[in-house]
This record gives sequence, C-alpha cells and structure tokens, in this order.
Amino acid sequence: MEEAKSVENRVSPITQNAKSRPIIKKDLEPGIMAEANRDGSTYVSKDASPAQMKSAIKHEEVHHDQMERGDLDYDNDHVYWKGKKYSRSEMDEGDDNLPWEKEAWKANKLKYT
Repeated sequence: MEEAKSVENRVSPITQNAKSRPIIKKDLEPGIMAEANRDGSTYVSKDASPAQMKSAIKHEEVHHDQMERGDLDYDNDHVYWKGKKYSRSEMDEGDDNLPWEKEAWKANKLKYT
C-alpha cells in the first residue's frame, strides 16, 4: 500500500492532471462557462474567449481535485459535499457561496469577466 503524500509534496493538479484531461468545447447552459465531469473530462463553453477558457479550466481543476479527494460528487438530482446532500433543484449551481465553489474561487482567486 502506498503511503499518503503530504499536501506539501503533492503536485498541483493544474500542472500534472490538467494536461491529460480531455477538454471539450460545447454549448453549455446560459451563464455556465465550464463543467468538471465525473469521468475526468472538462466541458468548456464554445463561446469562451481564450482567457475565459484558461480561467475556467483552472477553476474546474479544483472541482476535479475535490472529486478525487472524495469531498465532491453529484448525480442528476443532488450534489454531495463532504457527506452533506444538496438538492440541485433548490440551489443556484455555480453560486459563489456554495462550499465547493468557495474553495474553488479561493484556490484560484479569480472571477470570469
């Protein structure tokens, strides 16, 4: 069994994992710039500028990391964050105040423009 690596020794997912993740440009719902998918791929709005695409991919990499850690998961009806279930019908997905979004924004210190 491999020993868990400390946070200090981990390679940033932006520099290692992002290079191998499929990035797929497609039509997304209005107001959605990108989506991190459970299969490891990232959808990016086909209307995103190069700068928006770069920022969006960095943001979604945090969500991929959250899923890999087991903190974040989702299905058609719910988002699961650290054992708590959030109804998708009762939330504004992408809201900066959702705990998984707070972490992603804090990690990247960016906003889409």
